Amino acid sequence: MSAAIKKRSPEEYKAQEERLRAVWANPAGWRYWTSVNNYQIGLWYGSAAFAFMLFAGVLALLMRLQLAVPDNDFLSADVFNQAFTLHGTVMMFLFAVPIFEAVAIFLLPPMLGAREMPFPRLGAFSFWSFLLGGIFVCGSIFFNAAPSAGWFMYPPLATDKEFSGIGADIWLLGLSFIEVASIAAAVELIVGIMKCRAPGMRINLMPLFAWYLLIVAGMILFAFPPLIAGDLLF
Repeated sequence: MSAAIKKRSPEEYKAQEERLRAVWANPAGWRYWTSVNNYQIGLWYGSAAFAFMLFAGVLALLMRLQLAVPDNDFLSADVFNQAFTLHGTVMMFLFAVPIFEAVAIFLLPPMLGAREMPFPRLGAFSFWSFLLGGIFVCGSIFFNAAPSAGWFMYPPLATDKEFSGIGADIWLLGLSFIEVASIAAAVELIVGIMKCRAPGMRINLMPLFAWYLLIVAGMILFAFPPLIAGDLLF
């Protein structure tokens, strides 16, 4: 004998939906900044990356103003070198890599049929580490303590005593936070792709964009630890 199935009224379905929305809603007030929802973290990541891109654009504009006319004294030589180094660093480590991670964290769960990323707190840790490192790197120029040894602090210029002072130390400290954040995001993406697919979605049935995210996250996972080791040994 099969048990009778009780039909629910529309009001009951609506009440259940509201309860589920309350569970997954972002915290109110100051606790909003403690959210671990992947959509919110992806939005924060993207917003911060675009803010850093605008900062790098302002630095590029200042450099072009300096180069607009001969014998211009709009920027001193030291400030120009600092702006040059920060522009390259910000565009690569604070925009190009983070914007990839922002799109990945935001889009991957619905692409795989998942409700959430596998490690929500790891995603939040990744964002806040990235933001802290970006503040270290970008804020140094306001204290005349930014690095000034070329596009990405290339040796042998970066190893010269004149260019390896406090600016290089601050740059390396900020970059270490950024690289740790990138590794944390890469781990979350790889585990999410391998373990959080919808039932029946074999790995060969994943969307092409998910394959792209998996490969790039794997590249980050293998490429960034040597960079951190270099930061510590520099």
